[in-house]
Amino acid sequence: MSSIFIGLSIVVPAAPAAAANCAGAGCNGKMAAAQGCTADAFVIVGFTLNDPDVSAQPHGDLWYSPTCRAMWADFNVPQASTLIFAQLWTQPEYGGMNQLAASSNLSEGNWTSSMVDWQQSVKFCGSHKGTDPDMDLPSGGYNACTAWR
Repeated sequence: MSSIFIGLSIVVPAAPAAAANCAGAGCNGKMAAAQGCTADAFVIVGFTLNDPDVSAQPHGDLWYSPTCRAMWADFNVPQASTLIFAQLWTQPEYGGMNQLAASSNLSEGNWTSSMVDWQQSVKFCGSHKGTDPDMDLPSGGYNACTAWR
């Protein structure tokens, strides 16, 4: 007579991700880190400004958190020859007027915007020569914007 061994598997569920404190429109105006939205966040798109007067170029990223269903901007200015302007724009989901959701002026350092609901269109812009960062004219890289997301 042969014996049969049936193995016993114990499945331990993975630890749940940190719970977010907001979602979608409930995140508008709140900071991602404070709301638990950075754990699963990733960069959607970014840009680098051109400044021939510095060795480390200003760089901006547009972030998205699936858990929070929200987006925000992060702008790093390691060196600056002039004041840097950062702007996060939104537009209602089904069209309408562009709205400035967050903005900052930096000479050096890092700026993180508050969050906006991902269901609306979002665009992040930067400029360092005092001109409109969302202009249609070529700027030699002194102004840059992400596409609407």
